[in-house]
Amino acid sequence: MTRTWSRVLAVGGLAVGVAALALALVSALGAPERGLSAAKAADATIASRTVHIGEGTVAIRVLPTGTCFTVHDAEGSAHACPSQSGAHDIGFALTPNGVGGLAGSQVHAVIVRLTRKGTVWATLRDGAFYAAVPDGYSARRVVKVLQDGSRAVFAA
Repeated sequence: MTRTWSRVLAVGGLAVGVAALALALVSALGAPERGLSAAKAADATIASRTVHIGEGTVAIRVLPTGTCFTVHDAEGSAHACPSQSGAHDIGFALTPNGVGGLAGSQVHAVIVRLTRKGTVWATLRDGAFYAAVPDGYSARRVVKVLQDGSRAVFAA
């Protein structure tokens, strides 16, 4: 008797679960769409632009979740979405041939320190920058120079 009663409860629970699932699907399919889904909102681009600087390009996308960019050059590409993108901030990404990224309006210069005591200055244009890294060198540090002369150094 106990075994039969357990089976009845199990089958009854399964039937109730299937009915609840069917009801949820029917109501979800019949409901009108209420704006953007979270996935669509994350993929929605508010604005985009591409800045060409020497051998590289920086493609900038402003999203509802923040600003992202992709740096392209002859040897490849790199992508980043900096957590901050204010007037005093930079965000950068390394490609095999260079360093590129975003620079805020208060950034005066971006300097790339290389291996073997090398240094290159990035070209700033329209809120983006790119510096080509010569063959045989690698980027070690990226230095941000603000309009007031203060500097911040970041590991590459």
